[in-house]
Amino acid sequence: MADAPLLGLQGGDDVLDEASADAAAGPVPITVPRSFSYRLDAGNDLLGSRRSSAASLFSSRLESTNSLLSIGRDSEFGSRYGFGNTYVQIDDTGIYLSSLAVTIILSAVATLGIVFFTLVVTLAVMLGQCEDKPKILEKPNQCASFALSAEVYNLRNWTLPQDCITNAEIYIGSGQYYVDFALAIDAARTYLRSVVVESDGRDLLVLDLDDTMLSSLPLLRLHHFGAEYFKQDVWDGYVNLAKMPPLDPMLSLYKELKALNWSIAIISDRDEGQRNATVTNLNSAGYKDYILILRSEPGPIVDFKSKSRLELEKQGFRLWAGIGDQWSDLTGQAVGKRTFKLPNSLYYA
Repeated sequence: MADAPLLGLQGGDDVLDEASADAAAGPVPITVPRSFSYRLDAGNDLLGSRRSSAASLFSSRLESTNSLLSIGRDSEFGSRYGFGNTYVQIDDTGIYLSSLAVTIILSAVATLGIVFFTLVVTLAVMLGQCEDKPKILEKPNQCASFALSAEVYNLRNWTLPQDCITNAEIYIGSGQYYVDFALAIDAARTYLRSVVVESDGRDLLVLDLDDTMLSSLPLLRLHHFGAEYFKQDVWDGYVNLAKMPPLDPMLSLYKELKALNWSIAIISDRDEGQRNATVTNLNSAGYKDYILILRSEPGPIVDFKSKSRLELEKQGFRLWAGIGDQWSDLTGQAVGKRTFKLPNSLYYA
């Protein structure tokens, strides 16, 4: 059977020849519009930028993680804390510091020590300068000078100045008077304790009465602490009330001496007519077992008290000491081996 021609393949050789020629010529360039090319380049740049940012972020996170791990990390050698060459390592055998860490710690301690030493020296210098400066009174206290002269017996027949009433109020109200009084009593106590007291009851202490054993301050407050004159009948009326309070330091010394077998004589310039009120007041205040000598005739107080002491010595008493708030109590004859002046810058007697 004769071969029949293939349908649809007419002219096929020509087509194949053209295809072969195109293949031999290489790839055919594709022309892209300019606008499309610009968008493609921009997209590529944006994609590259995002990739770069992501890489940087990842690198930063990685470095942060590594830094945190370097601050404190566990290993087979224990835990290490620090940065770089400065660290502290803790394990089962102890705590170890790097040389740089030790240097930093020692430097800090040395710095603190220098600062503290400098502060101490500065304060010491400042305090020394303050102590070296003399303290100057803004205004001299004339009333204090007056009181001192009265106490040491430089003044005679004096009366408290009107300008010193406030000073007297402060002296009494602040408690300074009682401190001075107690200190004088303590001095007398020290001396009297040193005396070897005999069993015959002849070792004698002589005491004044008013403002030595009993206090007249309640009356003096009503009359400006002695700056205001008051008549004798005012004083007599106060004595007759028999309510003058005791001065506690003296009362304490009195009881102590009586327990040691001392004899005590009270010599007062009160009038003999006030004996009952005086005894009542003394007993109620706590004073017991005493010799009471009062005035029976007028005259100088010093003479009266000297005569009374001499009479006691004639009776065989050994007069060791006298205590009083006025110099008239402690001067004259037969004053004893020691005298003790109690404070009184309010009035003179």
